[in-house]
This record gives sequence, C-alpha cells and structure tokens, in this order.
Amino acid sequence: MSLVSVIIPVYNAARWLPETIASVQAQTLTDWELLLVDDGSTDESVVIAEKAAARDQRIRALQMPSNSGPAAARKVALDAAWGRFIAFLDADDLWFPGKLSIQVQWMKDHSCGFVYHDCRQFYRLDVPCEHVISGPDVLNLRTLHTQRGVRIFTVMIDRYLIPDFQIPQGFDFYLHEDFITWLQLIQQGHKGYRLPMDLGRYRLVVGSRDANKLRAAQKVWRIYRDVSKLSFLRAANWWMQYAWNSFLQRRYAQLKEN
Repeated sequence: MSLVSVIIPVYNAARWLPETIASVQAQTLTDWELLLVDDGSTDESVVIAEKAAARDQRIRALQMPSNSGPAAARKVALDAAWGRFIAFLDADDLWFPGKLSIQVQWMKDHSCGFVYHDCRQFYRLDVPCEHVISGPDVLNLRTLHTQRGVRIFTVMIDRYLIPDFQIPQGFDFYLHEDFITWLQLIQQGHKGYRLPMDLGRYRLVVGSRDANKLRAAQKVWRIYRDVSKLSFLRAANWWMQYAWNSFLQRRYAQLKEN
C-alpha cells in the first residue's frame, strides 16, 4: 500500500501529459501510486499512460467507458486508490519535487485532514508568472464563496482524518466540480487549511474552461443559488466579492507578465 495516491483525470492531454507524469516521478517522497484515468481521449493520451504504467510499477492506467467529465474520472480513481493521502493533479499542471514530502509532513504535524498550498499560473514555462495564488488561511463557507486560490492540484486529503471522503456526483460538474467537492466537505463539518508555500504551477490553456471568465462567473452564480442554496441577497453579496477578488488576481497576474 502506498502512502500517497495521486489522481490524474486525462482527456486529450497528450501534449502535456509526459511532463506532468515526470513531475510526479521527480518527487522526493517516493512512496506514491499514480492513477491515470483516461476519460475518452481521442489523441495519444491512452498510449502515453499505458507506456508510463509499463515502465513504472507505481503507475496504473485506467479508462472510463466514455467521456464523463473529470469528477467521474476522479471518483473511479478514488475508489481504486490505496493510499492514506489523496493528492489531485490535472494532466497539464506541474508539481515541484518537494510537494508531496512537504505537504504530507505538514499535515501530520498539524493534524489537518484537508490542506492546500500556494501556486503560480503560467502559459509557458519560459514566461513565468510572478504572482503567487494563495487561498484563504482557513477555508470555510464564507471564504469558499468569496475568495479564489484553492486549485485542486494543490489539495491533499488525509483519509485517516476524513475517512468518508468522496467525490460528489449527480451535478453538472462542468460548473466547478472542485468547488462542489470543497463545499461538501465544509457542509460535513470539515475546514480546509492553507500550507503557505508555493509548490506547483497551474497551466492556463487558451480555450480551457478557466480561460472564459464570463462563463466561469455565470457558473459560479449557478452554484451559489442551485447547489449552495444561498438566498438571493447573500448570493449576490458573496458573488460580487468573488468576482472582484477574481478580477484583482487576474489583473495582477497580467501586469506581472507584461
């Protein structure tokens, strides 16, 4: 049994997947397993995943029967995972080599079951963004709805402390499936805690879901009203704070890049 199970949903990510896998293999903590779940890719992603699994016995390549979205793929991987700690990584993002070691030790030292760290975003590695994206020090109902910065590839869950952790299903997960997962944890009485270290890089891809900010803002509003069940006034108040914080982070990052 591995200490950490790393979960990567894969959909048409052949362009970046080898580099992402390499960032896991470069970890200073070596007691991990990597579950690559292909979600109906039509490019070479499956081939890349299977070759990686053939070369490294810590890697498992799984396949969804059809394209079902990242939440469904993560659930399949979570059900198959053996590790105490669950770490999420998207197929185009990168970790620094010390990420797993530092985060696991920090969680043990602080007895935290839900932890996320800082990161930076980039378009190309040769054009780095200097702005650090930081989540709130404590993630509760209010900070979840009003602040940005908790990227799923920064999150780790300790299943000793949160043994019933699941990826919620049954929503339109192309809304913001990670947001809904954190909401479920908070509604169950858990809080998230920030590890104040920059341990990864989040890739901004032209045409990705995060690239369309207007559409993302509309989806956030739907979550506030349809999933969180906030009143109109509270939803409007928190959504405006979220939108303003999002704008400030985006603008600051653009200024740093130029």
